[in-house]
Formats: sequence, C-alpha cells, structure tokens
Amino acid sequence: MAGFEDLQQLWQQQDQHCFPRRDAAALTDAFRRYGRRNDLIGLAKILVIATQLCFIVSVFRHRPVTMFGMCLLDFSALYFMIWDWRNQRAIARLDFASPSMKFVEGAIAQLMAQRNPFSSRQFLTALAGFWTGGIVIVAGQWHRFQRPWIYALVVLGMPFLGFAFGRWIRRVRFRKECQPLIDRLEKVLATMQESTDSKL
Repeated sequence: MAGFEDLQQLWQQQDQHCFPRRDAAALTDAFRRYGRRNDLIGLAKILVIATQLCFIVSVFRHRPVTMFGMCLLDFSALYFMIWDWRNQRAIARLDFASPSMKFVEGAIAQLMAQRNPFSSRQFLTALAGFWTGGIVIVAGQWHRFQRPWIYALVVLGMPFLGFAFGRWIRRVRFRKECQPLIDRLEKVLATMQESTDSKL
C-alpha cells in the first residue's frame, strides 16, 4: 500500500478536478476528527500498559522469569499499537484542498485496510511476542500449581481470546469511524468521475 508521502505526491501531480473548497474543508476536518479520536484511544491504551508495567514490577520483582514474560506481553502489545496508531495518524493527516482521483482512491484503500490489520507482519510479530511471553510466564510459575497444565492452557489460550475480542472491537470501530469517511470519499470519487466523463 502506498505511504502518506506517496499519496501526497500523487495528490499534487494528478489533474485537478472540480471540488468545492467548502466540501474539501469539511472532508479534511472529518479526517482530523478521526485522528483526534484515535489519539485519545491510543493515549488510553498507553496509560493501561503503563499501569500494567508498574503493577508487574511491584508484584513480580522477586520473580524475574515471570516479570520478563509479562513485560514481553506488554511490549509486544505496545509494538503493534504504535504501528497501528502511526497508520491512523497518516490517514488523519490527509489534506483534501486539491483532490485528485488517484489520491481519493488511495485514501479509500488506507481506510479499508483499517478493517483488518491482523494479517500484517507487525501483528504476527506481536503475536509471536505474546506467545513467547506466555510460555515464559508458564515456565516461571509451573512449580506453583498442583495442576500446571490447566494454568498453561489458560495462559496460552489468552492470545486467542484477545485476538477474537480485538477483531470484534475493530469491526465496531470500522463501522463507526471509517465507513462514514469511505462513504463520503466514494461520493467525491463519483463526482470526479462524472466531471471527467463530461469533459470527454
């Protein structure tokens, strides 16, 4: 997928189409609101992870193996969260002052990618970190339980539950945040196409 800089270059190089300045400003403002919402969500996630890390250090400082496993879980989540947030920030920075068809199509593609980021290399890397952290936690706590296999199944099954919950959350957010923007962009694209056809 093209990056933000590539899309900006396409935006500037393509032939300009008739697009009211007021509509362009409204669309740009809608994308800025999208970015602000995602900034607040990202900040909340960072606060949760920071609180977890403080809790881990205070409770498990005498169990270094368990503490390492839990920190690996949190840092894996942080890695994916930062990558996802950067993609959302790139979308929020799109400027619709002088629209082009290629640029609008690229913006739609970026928004559509927000539906399911869980097939990306970054997510798979984070998932591997989750699994490794879970295995380390199980190894560190194995001797503390009479039935360690049950404990192992619970800990190693948590990434699956987290994955299912994350997909559900992402679908809800996509419908509320991205789909309205996609609908507006598709209308813009249709208007541009009609303008192009009328000139032929």
